Amino acid sequence: MDFCKVNDAVTLNSQSAWQRYLRVLDEARAHWLGSAWAKSDLECGRALFQVLTMEHVGFNLFVAPRHLSPYFSKDMFHHPMAATWGLCCPDFFYRHTFVDGAYTYRIKGRLGTHRWTEFHLQSEFWGHPQFRTIGVWDLADLDVRADGSFEIVLSPEPHEGNWIQLNPDEHNCMVVLRDALYDWTNDRPTAVEIDPVDPPADAPAHVAETDLDARLDRVGDFIRTSTKHWSGRNDQVVAEAGFNAFWEGRERALGGIQHARYLFMVYDIGPEEALVIETDVPRTSKYWSIQLADLCYQTLDYMDHQSSLNEHQALVDPDGKVRLVLSLEDPGVPNWLDAVGNPRGAAAWRWVRTDISPTPLVKKVALGDLKAHLHPETPHVTTAERRSVVAARRAAIRKLFDF
Repeated sequence: MDFCKVNDAVTLNSQSAWQRYLRVLDEARAHWLGSAWAKSDLECGRALFQVLTMEHVGFNLFVAPRHLSPYFSKDMFHHPMAATWGLCCPDFFYRHTFVDGAYTYRIKGRLGTHRWTEFHLQSEFWGHPQFRTIGVWDLADLDVRADGSFEIVLSPEPHEGNWIQLNPDEHNCMVVLRDALYDWTNDRPTAVEIDPVDPPADAPAHVAETDLDARLDRVGDFIRTSTKHWSGRNDQVVAEAGFNAFWEGRERALGGIQHARYLFMVYDIGPEEALVIETDVPRTSKYWSIQLADLCYQTLDYMDHQSSLNEHQALVDPDGKVRLVLSLEDPGVPNWLDAVGNPRGAAAWRWVRTDISPTPLVKKVALGDLKAHLHPETPHVTTAERRSVVAARRAAIRKLFDF
């Protein structure tokens, strides 16, 4: 049965948009599988998973948004098990929504218990030619009532109280809410909701076909940009720093934290090897952490593995330094970074408003010689103790994401 007339001009345009989209998927798949970062069966599988994940992310970011029915989504492009595109930080509880700059919206919320909360406003999303960060607002700098409740108005015209200015000529703006949670078991994120103020009664309840074609092209642009960026990131890090050494990223123009220092490393270890990562610790800091990812910059499973550590979780040695051990096998130390079976991968360090932000030193050692490279008072972690730590991580993340 023919559901559409093949000679209809709109349908022909849709067919062209669909073919363009399929070509982008083929290009992305070929790019990853032909790169230096998909050599083993494991790496090829993760590369193919990346391509499929970009479909999920692209749909949620470019196809699905309805600007007059906004809501804060916690799995628009990040879910701890299903989609970890773009090096999502395990400590950040991200929520996103889209608004039209020509309308007025009101955000209502209540403080949780957490390290800090930021609102980011972006025009479009990363990968779109017109993408830009409009502004960043720390909730601590806004007016919050004694009971922890707050309101923020987003509108083109000035408004009393907490106000975020919108541009009426920018019709696809992304609002990002980032809660930094240090104590996964006890911290609670900010409660938040958003509603349009006096939306038009005739607001469309669906996406028109011509609009859908344009949105599909945006998904294609996003997939192409993402593919080139993340594979190119590996090339750049290794070319400038080599393997197993940190390199300073330039994330501010990519939608990252505007006031953070990002450091990246492409690691390469064998089954009997480990990387000892050593750094001084800031006296004052808003946040710092390290996390692991695969070579496609998909965050490694941090729910069932200790593949990330933050300031609250990491053990500081008596000499004031932090020493972390990245390895495939559990070395029985508190600050183990579990590579989750990935001999090659990426690591990301974030320093946020710290009095110092050093580049950690990295040394590859034999697992059998590890003790000689750690502080002599480094405690031993038993298998049972590790299971307990991982069980607490799992319980906290399942509660946070309601599954």
